[in-house]
Parts: sequence; C-alpha cells; structure tokens
Amino acid sequence: MSEAGNMTNATPPMGPTGINPTPNSIVAAVFVAILILVTLFGNILVCVSFYSFPNLRTICNYFIVSLSVADILVALLAMPFWLIVQLNNTAWPLTLSTELLLFWSCVDIFCGTASIMNLTAVSVDRMLAIVTPFKYPKLLTSKRALIVIIWIWLYATAIACSRLADWPGKSYLHFVSTVSFFLPLSLVILMYTVIFTVVKIQVHRIGKEHANEMKAAKTILVVIGAFVVCWLPFFVIVVGHANDPKFKYPMEVYNMFKWMEYLNSCLNPVIYTCTNRTYRRAFKRLFNRVYLEQTVGTSRRGSTVSMYLSRRGSAITGYMSNRRPRGSLALTPVSNMETIESESQ
Repeated sequence: MSEAGNMTNATPPMGPTGINPTPNSIVAAVFVAILILVTLFGNILVCVSFYSFPNLRTICNYFIVSLSVADILVALLAMPFWLIVQLNNTAWPLTLSTELLLFWSCVDIFCGTASIMNLTAVSVDRMLAIVTPFKYPKLLTSKRALIVIIWIWLYATAIACSRLADWPGKSYLHFVSTVSFFLPLSLVILMYTVIFTVVKIQVHRIGKEHANEMKAAKTILVVIGAFVVCWLPFFVIVVGHANDPKFKYPMEVYNMFKWMEYLNSCLNPVIYTCTNRTYRRAFKRLFNRVYLEQTVGTSRRGSTVSMYLSRRGSAITGYMSNRRPRGSLALTPVSNMETIESESQ
C-alpha cells in the first residue's frame, strides 16, 4: 500500500530516460527482480502441487492456494513498480505518472487485503476443525469454502476501489488500516486464542486426526506470524501519518518496510516446506515427476533415432548383399525386393 504521493524528498538529477540509476540502485533492482522470480516460482509450485496431488485438496489448502494467488499478483502487478523505484534511486517524486502511482496503490491494497482475509479464513477453518471436529466436515464443505474465497476477493476489490473515491483528509488511511489489517488481525488473534484454549483443556484426549489438525494450525500460525512481522511496521507508519500530517520519518525507513511487505509474498512456500511434511513431500514428488519426464523424454528421443538408423542400416545392408553383379543371371529374392521398395517409399 503506497504512500508515495505523501512523501517529499530531494530529487537528484534525472538521466535522459527519466531514471537516475546508481550502482546501489542497480543492485537493489536486481534483488527485486530475483524476489519477483522466487515469489512466482514458489507460489506457482504451491498451486501446481494442490492441483496435482489429491491429498493436498483439503479445505484449509483451498485458502492457502487463494493466498498464493494473491502473492502471485503481487509479483506480477506490484513488485515491478517497486523495481522502478529502486532504479530511480528511491527518489520522490517518481518517474511514474499519477495514474500509475494510483494503480500501484490500489494493487497493494487489493493484494494485501486478500492476503490477510485469506489468513483470517484459514484461522476460522482451523478453529472449527479443532473445536468442533465432528461437525466440521458438514460446517465447511469445499463448496462453502469456494464461496468464502469468492467473497474474500470481492471484499478486497471493494476496498481497493474505494481508494478511487474522494476521502476527506486522512480518513482513508484510517479506514483501510482498520478494515484491511487491524480488524482481520484481531479476528485471527481471537481464533487462535480459542484454539489454544481448547487444546490446553483437551491435551490428553487429542487423537491422531486431531493432532494432524493441530499441526496444520501451527503451520498457519507461523504464516500469520510472518505476515504480521512483515506488514505491521508499514501500517504503523500509515496510522502515524494519518494521525499527524507532520509525522516524519526517513525515506530509508519507508523503503525498508516496503521491502518487508514484498518479502512476505515469497516466504509462505518456504514456511510450508520447512514446517509441513505433506507439502514437503508434494514438492519432492513434483520435482521428481518433472525430472523423470525429462529423462524419459530424452531417452525416448534417443531410442527413436537409434531405431530409425538401425532400420535404415539393415535395409541398406540387405540391398547391398542382394545386388547381382553385372552379367549375372541371379534373381533378387521377392522378400528383399519388398523390403527395398518399402524402404525407398
């Protein structure tokens, strides 16, 4: 969520392209490019694994995939603007038009809201699975999960589009901070308070299936923790700026918090790999499948060429062995003639 329009700073002389790259800014831009690629690779891997392996198609993972889609959109739509900022040596005003800056801000709000709302939905899912394990399969079916996901994206769209309206003073900053971060975060905290209270009471009666649900809840808790660590500092300065227009902070602080915000988009696949055995196995199986297909494909191509050369060699040998010398009355066998004719055709 960009506050570029509210920042002022000395702008160094621009180059002929309107961008003023320095060695440091070029290095930063390269890191952003790497971050984009890593984010795309990791989150696409999550989506492909969900599609490829039926054991990953749980209700909880429906929301995880939706979260990965939000992170993919961040990499495709928001991070490229951040790359331009780095090339511009983080100087304001940027070489972007007002319309592009507004688009960047809307994309940030859209993806950030979708992310926190998906995490909120996962928290509710884990609470229902642990607190009401017998009613859970009927309470939250795959159809209902898809309906919730649709509503999440519609909600994120509405919040992002509200950025286009005229808001008095800094009221929009208060609004978006509340509905896109602090309110969902409060609900997440409430859900996990309920979860750990129930687990503490029933710790001696937790069965194997219940234990698996708890492991999933712990994984999601790590994901939520990473999200809060990466996003909370940014919203703190947003609220500070909304409460006091004279609120000042170094541009380096803003850039650091923005880095943390985008870094969060590539962390989730890493967290799944480190904390969730099911995802770890799925990723390994997927890599093995791709490697095997490439190996088999190469082997098949080599076998096809070898068979073709072998057949051509046999045909030529048969033809040469059955050629009659000049003046000879020997006849070529019919079978060999058929072979030669078929090969020549």
